Amino acid sequence: MALKSTINEKMKTMAAVVKVLEEIETEYVFGIPGGYMGGLYDAMLESSVKPILVRHEQVASIMAETYGRLTGKPGVFTAQGAWTITNGMMGPIEAIQGSSPMLILTDMTDNAPYSHHGSYQAGTGEYGGYDVKKVMEAATKYSTVVHHPAQAVQSVQLAIKHATEGNQGPAAVVFHSSAINGKVDPEGSPSIYHTKKYLVNQNNTQDKQLLIDALNKLVHAKNPFIIAGNGVKVANAYEELQQLAELIGAPVGTTASGKSAIKETHQNAVGVIGNWGLQVSNKLLSESDVILVIGSKLAPTDTCNHAKKLIDPERQTLIQIDIEPKHTSWTFPIDHPIVGDAKQILTDMIQLLNGEVQADQETVRERVNQIVKLKNELNYMYAEEMESNDTPIKPQRLLKEINDYIDENTMITLDAGENRVFTVHYFQSKSPGSIILPASAGGMGYAIPSALAAKLVYPNKKVIAIAGDGGFAMTMNGLMTAVQYSIPIVTIIMNNSVLGWVKNAQKDRIIASEYEDTNFAEIAKAMGCLGFKVEDPNDLQSTLDEAFASGKPVVIDVRTTDKESYKKVMFNLATSLED
Repeated sequence: MALKSTINEKMKTMAAVVKVLEEIETEYVFGIPGGYMGGLYDAMLESSVKPILVRHEQVASIMAETYGRLTGKPGVFTAQGAWTITNGMMGPIEAIQGSSPMLILTDMTDNAPYSHHGSYQAGTGEYGGYDVKKVMEAATKYSTVVHHPAQAVQSVQLAIKHATEGNQGPAAVVFHSSAINGKVDPEGSPSIYHTKKYLVNQNNTQDKQLLIDALNKLVHAKNPFIIAGNGVKVANAYEELQQLAELIGAPVGTTASGKSAIKETHQNAVGVIGNWGLQVSNKLLSESDVILVIGSKLAPTDTCNHAKKLIDPERQTLIQIDIEPKHTSWTFPIDHPIVGDAKQILTDMIQLLNGEVQADQETVRERVNQIVKLKNELNYMYAEEMESNDTPIKPQRLLKEINDYIDENTMITLDAGENRVFTVHYFQSKSPGSIILPASAGGMGYAIPSALAAKLVYPNKKVIAIAGDGGFAMTMNGLMTAVQYSIPIVTIIMNNSVLGWVKNAQKDRIIASEYEDTNFAEIAKAMGCLGFKVEDPNDLQSTLDEAFASGKPVVIDVRTTDKESYKKVMFNLATSLED
C-alpha cells in the first residue's frame, strides 16, 4: 500500500517542496535567500527544517556536502541561480568526485515573460544570458529544470533518489518561476506520493561463491593487504573493515580520502598509501601478493602514478569491492570484481569467515606480529621534527601537540594545501571516520565550513578545523555563522604567510605566493570569536585547553615555518622501497 504523502491540500510550490524535505527528515538547509528562492525560506518558517544562514555560497555548499557525507542523507544547499553556479560550486565538485549525497535547489531568476530579452540575472540559457542547468549538469549526477508545480515536487523526489542511491553524489533541481508561482494540487496529475516510496533499500548481496573464492585468496595469501578508500566512509563500514582485517590478519592502508577508515592506532592499521603515504604502508603494499580494494577507484595519487613497484596486476591478485560497476577494473584490471554496498558485502564476508572459510589462527597471529614489528622499525607516524622547539613552529610539532591533546571523541576537518598533506602523513587518527578532508577535488577554504557541518551532526564531539592561512582567508566568514548559531568549533591555522605548496613548487623564482603578515586571532575577535596567537610550541596544549573550555568558536593562529615543504612528505619510490 502506498505511503500517503503529507501534501494533502492545495499549497504553494515551495511549501510542497519543504513537505518533501520533511518526509525525508531533513534537518537543515544551508544557503542564502535570493532570487525566487526566497519562497523556500518563507515555507520553512513554520517547518521542522531549519535554515542555516551563511555569508557566502561556498560555505553553504561545503556544509551541505559534509553533512551528506557524514549522515548519508542529502545535504541541502540553496541559493539564487547565478551565485549557485559561481560561488557555490565547490561543494558539488567535491561531492561528485567524493560520492557525497547532496541536493541543490536553485532558480533561473528568469524574469518571465522577458527572459528572451537577456534581462537582468536571467539564467534560462536564452541569448544574452547564462544557462543555470547547463552549468549544473557539469558537476552533478542529475540535473533538471521544472516548469510545473507538481513536476517540482516529483523532480525534487527524483533528485533525492539520484543523490542517495548507487554511487552517491549531488543532484540539482532548477526552478522556473512558472513552477514557483503556482500551487500543487494533490488531486491533480501527475499524482503525488510520499517521498520515501521512491527510495530503494540497497541491501543487495553478491553470489556466495564469489565471496568464498575471494576470501580463499586472502586467507591463503602469503602477504595479503587491504586498501580502504573513501567508499568505506560512504558506506559507514568502519566496524566491518576492522573485523575483516582482524579475522585475516591483514594490514590496512588507506587512500588519502579514506584516511581514518580504520583508526590509525589499531594494530592492523599502517596509514596512508600512495603519493602522501608512509614507508611502512607502501612497503607492505608493494610486497603483498593479494590485495583487497574497498571503495577506492585506485586513482594515480593512491598508486604513485600506477607504479608497478607498488601495484602490479601481473604479480598480484586484485579483489575490488565497489558499489559502482564502472569503478571496478577502471584503473587496473581486477581478478575478482565484487559490486555492491561495502558494508553489506563485508558483513557477508565476516559471516563466511566465521563459518565456511577458516583462516589459520597461527598465520593470523604471525601476520599481525609482522605488521607491528615493521611499524616499530620504520617509525610509524613519527618524525624527529615532532620534538622540535624551533620557532616559527614546525608543522610536525603542531600536529603532534594536537594529536596528544585529542581523544576518540574528536573530529578533524582539513583544508587543501601543504597543511593537508602534512596532516595526512603525520597525524594519527584515534577513531574511525574522524578525519574529513577535501581529497576528492582538493579545493581551498574547506576546513571551516566542513567543521561547522560536522559540529551540527555531532554536537557532543570536539571539532577542530585545521587550515593554512590561504584557505582560512577564503572562508573565514564562516565564523560569523558559527557565532550566530553558537557552533563552537576550534580553528587552528598554520600561518606562515605563504601559499606553501605554490611557493615550494616555484623553487628560486618566487612570485605571487607570499602574503603580508596577518593576525587572524584579532580578526576572529572582531567577528565575535575568541582568538589566540601562538608562537611557542610549548603553549599549544594550554591554549587548546582554554579554547575548548570556553564553549565558543575559537581561532588559534599558530605561527609556523615556511621552511618545511610538501616534498618532505611526498613518497619517494626510488629510495623508500629498496631492500
